[in-house]
Amino acid sequence: MELQPLNNLSQSSYTYFPALSTKKPGFFSKTFFTWVKSILDLSKKKDVTVDDTYPLPDGEKAENEELTKNLKKHKLFWAIIRSNIKLILLSVFLGNVCALLDLSAPLFIDWLISYIESDEKPLMTGIYILSSFSIVNILNQILKGKVKFNDMLIEIRVKNSLSNAIYMKVLKASKPPEGLGVNILEVDAEKIYSVFIDLGLFISCPVQAVLSIYLIYLQVGSAIFAGLGVMLMCLVLSYFSSSLLEKYQTKLMTIKDERIEVSSQFLGNIKIIKAYVWENFFKNLIHDIRKRELSSLKSYHLAYSASSYLFWSTPSITAASVFIYYTQIMGESLNPGVTFVTLTTLIILQDSLQVFPYILTSLILCFVSIKRVQKFLDVSDLSELPKGDTVEIKNCSFECEGKTLLNDISLNLKKNEFIAIVGPVGSGKSSLLNAIMGELKVKSGEIRVSDQIAYAPSLESWLQNDSLRNNILFGKPYNESWYSKVIDACSLAQDINSLPDKDLTEIGEKGINLSGGQKARVCLARAVYADKEIYLLDDPLSSVDNFVASSIMNNCFLNLLSNKTRILVTHRLNILDKVDRIIVLEDGKISQISEPASLSIQESLIEKDNSKPQEIPHEPKKLIEDEEKESGKVSSKVYKDYFKFSGGYTILVLACISIVLWTATRMSGDIVLKEWSSNPSDAFTLLVLYLCLRIGGDILIPLRAILLNYILGIRASQAIHDKMIESFSRAPVNLFYDVTPIGRILNRLSKDMDEIDGSVPNAIGYIIVLLGETGAVILMALIYIPYLVFALPLFIYFALKIKDAYLGASRELTRLEAISKSPILNHFSETLSGAKLIRAFKQTENFHAKNYNLLNKNSKILYWLGACECWINLYLGLLSSAFIFILLFAIIMLRNDLSAATVGLCLAYVVPLPIDMHYLIFDWAYLENSVISVERAEQYMNIPAEKPSQLPTDKNLVRWPENPSIEFRNVFMKYRPDTPYILKGVNFKIEGSKRIGFVGRTGSGKSSVFLALLRIVEIDKGIIFIDGVDISHIGLDKLRSAITLVPQDPLVFSSTLRKNLDPCQLKSDDEIKKALEEVNLSKFSIDHDIKGSGSNLSAGEKQLISIARAMLANTKVILFDEATAGVDQESDHEIQNLIKGKIFGCTILTIAHRLITVMENDFIIVMQDGIAAEIGNPEELLQKDSLFRKIKDQIH
Repeated sequence: MELQPLNNLSQSSYTYFPALSTKKPGFFSKTFFTWVKSILDLSKKKDVTVDDTYPLPDGEKAENEELTKNLKKHKLFWAIIRSNIKLILLSVFLGNVCALLDLSAPLFIDWLISYIESDEKPLMTGIYILSSFSIVNILNQILKGKVKFNDMLIEIRVKNSLSNAIYMKVLKASKPPEGLGVNILEVDAEKIYSVFIDLGLFISCPVQAVLSIYLIYLQVGSAIFAGLGVMLMCLVLSYFSSSLLEKYQTKLMTIKDERIEVSSQFLGNIKIIKAYVWENFFKNLIHDIRKRELSSLKSYHLAYSASSYLFWSTPSITAASVFIYYTQIMGESLNPGVTFVTLTTLIILQDSLQVFPYILTSLILCFVSIKRVQKFLDVSDLSELPKGDTVEIKNCSFECEGKTLLNDISLNLKKNEFIAIVGPVGSGKSSLLNAIMGELKVKSGEIRVSDQIAYAPSLESWLQNDSLRNNILFGKPYNESWYSKVIDACSLAQDINSLPDKDLTEIGEKGINLSGGQKARVCLARAVYADKEIYLLDDPLSSVDNFVASSIMNNCFLNLLSNKTRILVTHRLNILDKVDRIIVLEDGKISQISEPASLSIQESLIEKDNSKPQEIPHEPKKLIEDEEKESGKVSSKVYKDYFKFSGGYTILVLACISIVLWTATRMSGDIVLKEWSSNPSDAFTLLVLYLCLRIGGDILIPLRAILLNYILGIRASQAIHDKMIESFSRAPVNLFYDVTPIGRILNRLSKDMDEIDGSVPNAIGYIIVLLGETGAVILMALIYIPYLVFALPLFIYFALKIKDAYLGASRELTRLEAISKSPILNHFSETLSGAKLIRAFKQTENFHAKNYNLLNKNSKILYWLGACECWINLYLGLLSSAFIFILLFAIIMLRNDLSAATVGLCLAYVVPLPIDMHYLIFDWAYLENSVISVERAEQYMNIPAEKPSQLPTDKNLVRWPENPSIEFRNVFMKYRPDTPYILKGVNFKIEGSKRIGFVGRTGSGKSSVFLALLRIVEIDKGIIFIDGVDISHIGLDKLRSAITLVPQDPLVFSSTLRKNLDPCQLKSDDEIKKALEEVNLSKFSIDHDIKGSGSNLSAGEKQLISIARAMLANTKVILFDEATAGVDQESDHEIQNLIKGKIFGCTILTIAHRLITVMENDFIIVMQDGIAAEIGNPEELLQKDSLFRKIKDQIH
């Protein structure tokens, strides 16, 4: 059946199976899954894409919020059960029916053995047995297909509802931890919903085990109690082993969270980390965490390997104890009927018990994850503030995570009032805005706030990976007239016109292709476009020059927003005369509220200033590259590479040998049992031999697990992770990080590494065991009924055809599913970092809608993947049933030539063949699908690297640079090969130990000069000299170690203050304390714990930490890239005096946002259109008709 175009389908046409045309599928199509054939056939002709799949049925869509409703009344586990109770009960019912049909096999064997043992063997009786057995077997396979499909529907519903619940909590929670949140969505949620993949199997196994025991009782009587005693002892031991596994899994997940959080900080700040030459520090930090993670994983594998012996040997020990009791204590003799009906039932019991480790492991992982998710969901939601007309705060104190941030705040804003908030760094200015938005907990007092709020952040600007226009619209309809007014008022027209696709140009993740000032103005435009009643403006003027600041003040704050209530946090004291009232904050308290004319602080602190006009490279519209997707079969090279990472094939060969030996001992033991049933006189000798072969041979199973999981898997995991981290650390910022979302990279380090850690070695182990079991079945049948050799080629042919048809579609769908997860993770991470702003703009519904769409896209691929699994399960089952039919037919035809013991042994082996075939092909697909994670990891293991970190000539530069002169000679630079030049022949020469200020309009190339000096971006043409040495001939580590960058967006990470200042531990405690004193941070101890990305520090405090690093670095070249943009003018003045008084013999390059700072430099370089258009002393330049003078005149 060919796939129909999407536009030919109506919403009502796919209520159950969406892969059909407008005609509903009939009974036959539903029963035999013929509707799945369309995707299987299509996968043979082309690579399957998302467009080849159809929308989900309504019940499986992410919009189904049953779980959310039940979570209000019940804990997570019971909420999941209640939300899917109908489907769960259906799986329970059908699963137990299948369990009963499975247990009909021993009854048919008993019937057939009695038939063979009888003197008269009528052909019609044999045909009746054959027909009955075949019909029951086929019915069983069909019902198992139904159960599998039903379980898949439950899995999708739980996945979507759980993902939704986690996402909703992120938008509502007061402070969800970032690293934990990513892992909860990627790992924990999957461990919960994956339990439902085989729910019918889970439920039916205990029932099947109990009924198996009852059937054995009917055969051997009270001897079963000996077996039950053994099983009870094994179950007690299983309980203790399960507790141990849960302990290791909990520890493992905690360490995994820590690794992902540190990796996120490393990748998210890679540009600054490269400038600081901190790659090795972060690599070592991640490697140390990874070592602890693998150590816990080893402990888990050892515990699992030990417990697996218990699970695998239990049926053998049980059988031995039953037969010993039956023959030695009860004095009975074994006969073929008792022996092989019992043995067949024990094999079914063994299959049930073999699932127990999987069930227990899955349940352990599930309940560990449920506890973690429940803890996440239990994080308190932000309380909605009482509604008011504007902002009314009466004697309020506010706290966050138990720490009081604001004390005794009283504030009553009038409608349309313009308020300025000023105060030193860390005084609580941003906290007051957060309190008004409801982001802080009200500790005491009363507060009322209007719900018509717009918020504009500055230094921590939040932007989406979308077009510039959509970032401004932020979910609101496009109104061309209003939009144009907003663009003009926020001084964005010139910036937009410089972009290749104007406002439709794609903005990279976190606004990577915009500078700080442009990001701030886009955030301001987003707030203004929202057209709300109250505007909270968190220092949006800090990153623009006075000309732009004046324009925004007049055109935006005083004109376009004149009929709005505005609260402006600012360090620009020279604009305070234009506001209605000024609030002065000190130490979390309001020290003064006054009108501008009466404010005592104003006159002493006002300084005329000039801030940095920002620059932007010309970028193509498509900035973020689509994620790579391989096609066709997984290359044999991927498998070879995996085994190469694990140290070669030796371990794999040893594991295969162990399974061959296990299979041989298992078959030999059962042949001994056949002889025992035929020759009871030598019972004791045969009993001892049976025990040695079966129980002794079972120890080879945990040996296989140790070889593959503990040794091979751990080695490969460690090598792959280390190679990815090394590749990430060496990847160029402009060619990789600027075009690759961090969420996509984190997906490799979280979800894909989780697959490589466990799923890949597990799948290899399962396949080896199942090949041994399937080979034993076929070999045993051929030994006693060699005529089956004629049917065997057909059986193998059709098995391979079914496998190939399934794997072709499964492989492509698995790749699509993996790719469809990255946008979910990106959206989740984006929401996690921007939750405050999303709440402020009342955009939660729009973000929910996007989350729904992303989940549905992923789920419909899962739907098809599950449907393909149902198809292969059914047809492999039917094929196995055909093989059993042929075997039974041969037995009936040879009924006079075969002994009852031979028939019993053959059937005891062949009856479980459908289960073995199912697991073999499924685990084959499981391996292919899991090894795709290795394939995806390899894509990031060979990223084209930066130039060498070290060069042999570096040893000749021990004292370099002694005289830190800098020369640019005809330098051209572009960010990527397909983008225009941003530096277009820059020429200047700076003498050593001079202070140089860079000025220029947006896009002139100022920050690009810094990137070229640090070789964050390599130049295309020209030469850059430092102290007479061409920096292209210096290793990157040596070069960057000689330069200190103080960036506009400071880097702080989760650790102590000491580690943040000196991660490589090169400085003494006294030196660090002195640096803290010099930047007025002595209130913090060096052991002060910094949380997250500095969530417990103000923006200004984070910048002061960055400046303290520069003080400690003691390099000859220092680059200040708007380093004081986030501090007040008084602190800026103190820092400038500190730099002049403490830093000597250095060349200092400054891009500053205050004119007084630039004026104190020895020289000014005016950048214009990618060239150094003017160079000179600032005072001299002001005396003539210069570009610098024109800039100054524009300010005034």
